[in-house]
Amino acid sequence: MLVAMSATRTVTKTECRDPLGFGTIWSEHETMNVREWALPVYTILMQLAVGALLVAHFHLSRPLHSYLAVLNFKSSWLSREIVFSVSFFLTTMSLLYLTYFQTQRRQLISFIGWLAIGLGIILIYCMARIYLIPTQIAWNSTTVIFSFYSTALMLGCMAIACLMVLDLKFAEIKKSDDIELRVDFIHYSFIGLTTLTILLVILSIAIIYIQMHLLAQGDLIARTSLRLILELYLPLFVMRLVFLLFASCYLGITVYRVNKLKTMPQNLMMPVYISCLLILVGEIVGRFLFYATHIRVGI
Repeated sequence: MLVAMSATRTVTKTECRDPLGFGTIWSEHETMNVREWALPVYTILMQLAVGALLVAHFHLSRPLHSYLAVLNFKSSWLSREIVFSVSFFLTTMSLLYLTYFQTQRRQLISFIGWLAIGLGIILIYCMARIYLIPTQIAWNSTTVIFSFYSTALMLGCMAIACLMVLDLKFAEIKKSDDIELRVDFIHYSFIGLTTLTILLVILSIAIIYIQMHLLAQGDLIARTSLRLILELYLPLFVMRLVFLLFASCYLGITVYRVNKLKTMPQNLMMPVYISCLLILVGEIVGRFLFYATHIRVGI
């Protein structure tokens, strides 16, 4: 997320500087804008990361020996997840420090940002690979990897959208003199964000269909997992699909109307928040179904 804010800053400067003739003025406000966005993103991300690390630490049978979990890096995906989690955490902290206190070191900030992106991609892959084991029939499929990536990208797109409309609201309260530039940037960027979100929702539904098809073609254990989805957990399954479809359609229609009618992007605030909440709840429900419908085979 923090990396995404840094990338947004570069695009804004390139797209908005020349047509409006505010090169120097925009450069000054652009740095403040990134810092405003980075602070809430950073605090949420760090709290989430610290909480996850603590829970993972005490989840081990012997927490005092948790440092030994990284010794199997060559053969264990869990050890790799721990290593890349810590690496991503430290890289993100370094990126925040450079963004706030070493703003003139643009090349180093860009390098650390791309490094954080790379570590994040590897981290998600390691998380997904943990579940690809033969004793977990419902999980042992490469569709799990695509599911993890689609969830991360969907939530990332919606989080950026929420922060952009929130930033615009704060700018109006402070009566900033670059509101028009922010409005233009939101009009421009929300088209891409919304399109990507809709495509990711379609991809997620396609992944769900493929997973159910694989379970239907599998053995008795696999078909039992499918029955759990279609019988015991059917209301939750339907709720997830409805939330994803409604959120993407609602956001897409609203963004289209705002750009078609040339209205102010303040009208996007409530639709963006609702869509983000629905997608978040939908993915939480999806993760619950992921764990609730698997049936262990053997040890």
